[in-house]
Amino acid sequence: MTEFRLLASRKTFVGFVMGQIILSIFYLSFYIDNFHHGTELIVFGQQQDQNKELAENYTIERSWGSKGAGDGQFMNPHSLAIDRFGNVYITDTGNNRVEKFSSNGTFLEKWGSNGNRDGQFDQLHDIAVDPTGNFVYTVELANHRVQKFDGNGTFITKWGFGDTGGAGANRRPHQLAVDSHGYVYLTDRAGSEVLKFNNIGRFMEEWGTHGSRDKQFVKPHGIAFDSEGNMYITDMGNSRIQKFDRNGTFILTWGSYGTGNGQFSDSIPGITVDSKGFVYVIDRLESRIQKFDGMGTLIAKWGAKGSSLGELNKPEDIAINNKTGEVFITDTQNSRVQVFQIK
Repeated sequence: MTEFRLLASRKTFVGFVMGQIILSIFYLSFYIDNFHHGTELIVFGQQQDQNKELAENYTIERSWGSKGAGDGQFMNPHSLAIDRFGNVYITDTGNNRVEKFSSNGTFLEKWGSNGNRDGQFDQLHDIAVDPTGNFVYTVELANHRVQKFDGNGTFITKWGFGDTGGAGANRRPHQLAVDSHGYVYLTDRAGSEVLKFNNIGRFMEEWGTHGSRDKQFVKPHGIAFDSEGNMYITDMGNSRIQKFDRNGTFILTWGSYGTGNGQFSDSIPGITVDSKGFVYVIDRLESRIQKFDGMGTLIAKWGAKGSSLGELNKPEDIAINNKTGEVFITDTQNSRVQVFQIK
C-alpha cells in the first residue's frame, strides 16, 4: 500500500511539472509572436512618420538672372553664400567675377576680372562667408589659391597650398567653408583630403586618404558646418555624405549610388546645413535636392530637370537664409538663381 501511494505521488508530481513546462512554452510562444508583431507595428509606424515627413513641399518663390555679362547676369554661376545680413554672393565663373545681391535678388555690386593678380580670378569655383558676415573667401582652380575680401570686394590677403605637406601644384581644392571660430576648411579633390587654415592662410592640419572606408574619400567636394561645429562632406566618388566633428573625428556616413530616396549620383557638389541642423544636398545629375536630419534620415526631396520656373538643370550649390528659411540654389545651366520655401 505504501509503495502504491509513493508511485501515485510521483505520477502526480511529474504531471504537475510537465504541465508547468507546457504552460511556460505556450506563454513564451505567445510573447515572441506578439513581440514580432509589435516590432512590425513600430516599423510600420516609422514608415508612416517618414512618409508624413516627406510630404514637406518646397515651392518656388522667386528667381533671377539670365545668360550674359551685364549686372545681374551670369555665365555658368557655380557657387553661392549668404551672410548673416541676408546678402547673397554668387561666383559668376564664366565672367571671372563675384556678384553680390540682396536677398530678394536686387543687384548690389560686383568685383573681379580675368587674371592672376590680387582681386582677379581664373576658374573661380567656390565662395564662403565667415559667421561675422565681414569677410568673403574664394577659391580658384586655375590660379590655385584662396583669396580673402571684405564684404564689398576689397582685397585683404591670399594664399596657396605649397606649405600643406605636399607639392602645391598637386592640390586641387574645390570647395571651402568657415567654422564658427573663423578657421577655413577646403576639400582637396586631388589629395582626397580636408585642409584646415586659420583666417590669414596659415596651414594648420590635414586629414583623410583615398578610398571608400570611414574618413576616406573619392573626389571630396562640398563642405558645410552645423551650429554645433560638426562637418558634413559630399564624398562624390563614393556617392555618400560623411559627418565629422571639427577636429576630423568620424561620426557617421549615409548614402549609396542610385536614384532612390537617400541615394545619390556620383555628382553631389553642394551641401548646406540650416540653423535647425537639417542637411540639404544637391544632386547635379538628378537635378534634385534631398533634405536630411543630422543622422541621415530623409526628410524631403524636390526638383526635376528642365528650364521652367522651379525646374533645375545641373544645379551646383545651395545655401539657406536662416532668418527666412528660404533655400537658394545656383541653377547653373539655366544661368540663374532660384529660391524655394517650404509650403
